[in-house]
Amino acid sequence: MTNNTPPYSALIPLLRIISGYGVKSNHDDSQRAYIEISCNINNHARVMEGCVIGHEVADDSSLDELKAVNDSLIGADVENQQEIDNKLRSAEISESMRLSVSVAVHKTSAKLNNISTLEALKALAKKDAYSVPVPIVTLLNGGKQSGGKNNLASLCICADLKKSFSEGLDVLERIYMKVEDLLKKKFPNNCPSIGANGGLSYSCDKVELMFELVKEAATELELTSEEDFYFILDCSASDFHTEVAPGQGSAKKGQGKKKKTVTVVSTSRHRYDWVEGQVKPSEDFCDYLENLVETENIVTLIDPLHHEDEEGLARLREKLASCHILNRGSANIMKMQSTLTGTIATLQAAQGFKVLEAATHEEGETLLADLALVSGCEMMLLGGLRGCRRALYNQINIRLQQNYKMQPALQDWGFPEKTAEEE
Repeated sequence: MTNNTPPYSALIPLLRIISGYGVKSNHDDSQRAYIEISCNINNHARVMEGCVIGHEVADDSSLDELKAVNDSLIGADVENQQEIDNKLRSAEISESMRLSVSVAVHKTSAKLNNISTLEALKALAKKDAYSVPVPIVTLLNGGKQSGGKNNLASLCICADLKKSFSEGLDVLERIYMKVEDLLKKKFPNNCPSIGANGGLSYSCDKVELMFELVKEAATELELTSEEDFYFILDCSASDFHTEVAPGQGSAKKGQGKKKKTVTVVSTSRHRYDWVEGQVKPSEDFCDYLENLVETENIVTLIDPLHHEDEEGLARLREKLASCHILNRGSANIMKMQSTLTGTIATLQAAQGFKVLEAATHEEGETLLADLALVSGCEMMLLGGLRGCRRALYNQINIRLQQNYKMQPALQDWGFPEKTAEEE
């Protein structure tokens, strides 16, 4: 028997009302706004989909924002994402409210057409195929808030590129769990807390201790770096960066592998205290990072220097040809923008090696995982394997189990081969 009922899209579902109510945050005591979409379909009201991307409910301003959204969007075609996002950009509302509504509308449109949000994103992005970025898992959090002297933000890992997503995620999860177990054994009276990014908090005085802990865990699991996994160091250097007049202080620069040093006057105005209380010039920090990459299997440095430290960044890119140097605030590392169509446009305009990063406020919303599969990014920084971040990894596994045809976004690191002299 043939079903002659027209699809919802033929009925032109019009946005009826947008409502919101508070839900408790997954990682703090704040209240977040759950945005819900109702539609008029063939003169019948129907509650369709909702979304929470962390719009904090603080006071009556949230109600004012919801009124502004409704004033802008009531009667709009729910399936016209571009039109709705254009209206949202003109509304006097916060960025997180704008994104929450944009995503909720997208999910509603997908539901109306009886397709997955992934398929709807593929159509919106006009993509021909899906690709799976390499997942970067946050293991250990340090930084200014950790309590130790180490100010480098996070140590992350990714699986060897020859492994499938599921195989790689299994390796990363085993390491994560073993590191957590070691921390509990080493510090029984100070169990590690889980950060908002899903990483394990580790108070230490130097980042080398983080590497040693991970390698100890890997050894117990009979895993090795370079064969099973690689390191990614998220420095967040802007958190421990200051500026001075050029010429103040001096830098000790290493000369090749013999480690001979000479003292030269720093020509950089940029200073870093990657170890609390030890403020040193950019040249020193570059030396330190170069040595760290040489001794550990680090394939990516994230925010290694302040974005205005152009000389330092140029030096790192020249010296560390076998390591991706990526900075937030550039076109290399991207997060969801204030609307879904704006996010897609930014991703499509970006050139070179790209990473899609989950923001802290995107808790509980798995659309980012679907977006990663149509983003064209080589890697995705989703956080640790606990809390709401775990849901992102699970979502990608679900899509793989649903037999969507996907190719790995990164076949090899693209680094130049080392000469016999360099080895």
